Amino acid sequence: DVARNRENHTVDLVFNVSESPRVFVERININGNVRTLDKVIRRQVELVEGDAFNRSLLSKTEKNIRNLGYFSKVDVKNLPGSAPDKTVIDITVEEQSTGEVSIGAGFSTADGPLADFHIRERNLLGTGKDLGLSATVAGARTEFDLSLTEPYFLDRDLSLGGDIFHSTRDQQDQSSFDQKRTGAGVRLGYPLSENWRQNLRYRIEQNEITNVDSDASRFVRDQEGERITSAISQRITYENLDSRLFPTDGFTGWFDAEFAGLGGDAQYVSGKLGGSYYVPIAKNWVFNLLGETGAISGYGDSEVKINERYFLGGNTFRGFEKYGIGPRDLSTDDSLGGNQFYRG
Repeated sequence: DVARNRENHTVDLVFNVSESPRVFVERININGNVRTLDKVIRRQVELVEGDAFNRSLLSKTEKNIRNLGYFSKVDVKNLPGSAPDKTVIDITVEEQSTGEVSIGAGFSTADGPLADFHIRERNLLGTGKDLGLSATVAGARTEFDLSLTEPYFLDRDLSLGGDIFHSTRDQQDQSSFDQKRTGAGVRLGYPLSENWRQNLRYRIEQNEITNVDSDASRFVRDQEGERITSAISQRITYENLDSRLFPTDGFTGWFDAEFAGLGGDAQYVSGKLGGSYYVPIAKNWVFNLLGETGAISGYGDSEVKINERYFLGGNTFRGFEKYGIGPRDLSTDDSLGGNQFYRG
């Protein structure tokens, strides 16, 4: 209400606030999903029939559905219900392709000539399962990986997945040896709160250090042979991003820990701590700041082997050659890896 006082040239503004009656969700409609099952979308909805209507939860529902990456268009709105105190949530989606096939060939300064093949279905048979197969053959490495993830195991917010992998790497230029890894792993993830998530993993792998050059560093020659690593690890992540696919604002952080020694030859404890911050600075421009640190240590009579140590350079630290940062044997120039690292 506005009350004018012309003599004093003032205006009094009075705000009269009266609460409207509570409105409850009568029904949730889902439209436009031809292939994706209703339950895959419905489990992203923060409201259920009978709940008191909440507009912030409605906005979060739209964000959750967009983050799936299954739809090119998502429209979430509330419509009048059958009574004044009831509302209908109407969700309309437009599906997009969730299958990906890529075949490529090229040349990399790190790996030489390469060819790769990737096939992935992020929404297998409309159930939300993620199935992927990838293969890369390059001058310095070969990699094969098969993975399957069920994001809602037992219809709960509980992801369960498995991996089978095999890789070979030519490390002659960096450390005068070749490496072969073959193994499998199983993963389990669940939320601790709205922004915190816990992931657990067990992996077992066979690791071989072969073709060690006769002129290699003594520290590398001592590593030659075959060993089994049996390890359990965990990752706690905090995520407060505006988008998981294309973040422009917010923060994400992680803490990793791994314990090896459940059988096998390796015995060590390792940990990593890192974070990444995004802030928009202008239209279409985003500033990103990242930092990470980690350490690994053997226990008992075991020392950390070269295949478990940290190497920085190439993709992990731009501007430096692969394995270009860290301890080296100056007499042979072999990269030996480190037991601690930090990067930013």
